[in-house]
Amino acid sequence: MSKRKFLTLEERVDVIKKLNKGLSVRKVADELNCEKTQISNIKADRSQILSQWESGARSTGKCVKRRKTTYDGLNDELFEWFSRARSKNIPVNGPLLQERALVRSMELGFDDFTASNGWLQSWQRRYNVNFAMRSGEASGVPLEAVDDWIKRLPEITKDYALEDIFNADETGLYFRALPQRSMIVKGDSRKGIRTAKDRITVLLACSGTGEKLTPLVIGRAENPRCFKALKKSSLPVTYRWNRKAWMTAVLFKEWLEKLNTKMKSKGRNILLMVDNCSAHCHVQLSNIKLKFLPPNTTSKLQPCDAGVISIFKSHYRKRLLRHILSAMDEANTASELAKSVSLLHAIKWLDLAWTSVRGSSIKKCFSTADLLNPLLTLTQRKSKIMETSFRPCWKMPLGMTLSTWTRTCP
Repeated sequence: MSKRKFLTLEERVDVIKKLNKGLSVRKVADELNCEKTQISNIKADRSQILSQWESGARSTGKCVKRRKTTYDGLNDELFEWFSRARSKNIPVNGPLLQERALVRSMELGFDDFTASNGWLQSWQRRYNVNFAMRSGEASGVPLEAVDDWIKRLPEITKDYALEDIFNADETGLYFRALPQRSMIVKGDSRKGIRTAKDRITVLLACSGTGEKLTPLVIGRAENPRCFKALKKSSLPVTYRWNRKAWMTAVLFKEWLEKLNTKMKSKGRNILLMVDNCSAHCHVQLSNIKLKFLPPNTTSKLQPCDAGVISIFKSHYRKRLLRHILSAMDEANTASELAKSVSLLHAIKWLDLAWTSVRGSSIKKCFSTADLLNPLLTLTQRKSKIMETSFRPCWKMPLGMTLSTWTRTCP
């Protein structure tokens, strides 16, 4: 019985030549003692395979003989998988390719293979693959407002232990979004894809000692189809809904009152810092003191914006990528692949992601926002905020650069 076997780039080009001469897929598969689906995939990816083959000879006018390595077969198979994904217009970024490489290497018994960044860069050079870039822009922060907050911070926090100082913030999560950047073969067209617009809002809250509250998730439907025969009370999050899946004053007040009841039952009084968006209404509560951050300063003064949300999204993204890997071969289009992710999937993954955020990472983010050092002088505090604004306060996943990590967040 034929089985899947490694075919080098040169062998795949030879397959294309045989097919062009009129040989059937079955005939070629029989000659090479491999599966028909493997030959069919090569036939479907012929333009990219030939483009990659030609680009390797373009600079010298002849084929470049590449140095053989232990992982040649794995590398070729990954390029075949990558080409198949791109033929379906499914974006493939570095972390996704690395995850696929790790899974396949374990199946092949390569126990010492790590899919490092160095390997990824070498693989990209070998197959003339690069990233299709997207640019972004940063917004300014009013430093006078930052300075004023720093001056008032000791007075604001003096009556609260660090374990009773909380920060809460919402983040939009496009829970079906495929990677925003994709690797492409050099010279290949950069086909656009329609980004999945299915968004939920997630409210995260944590304390200076790393305590994490149950996430609040806001969706668009009261009873999504994936919740059929499921009690919402059994979900690992608090689920609410409205037509736009946004935080509203009504939902925020409800969340605050339930949190106040919880703190009252424990005999705790907490300080809760939030930004001053319109949904964050002023509420007088017995066991929660609300403090609103100055406008447009959250990137420097709010712990959740100082890395907590980024870490959370990184963990969520990792689980989404694993699902993409498992479903990619069955999907015919990027749209079909995105639709395989349900809201219930997203809720389970974001719960696991929130659980995976370490208390030590949260404490570092509180330190970045200067909430761990109330005795520092004003000059020290200002210097510390400016310094930490230009470096990450969290530990990135192994084998991932900062630029790659931040671009994979939805």
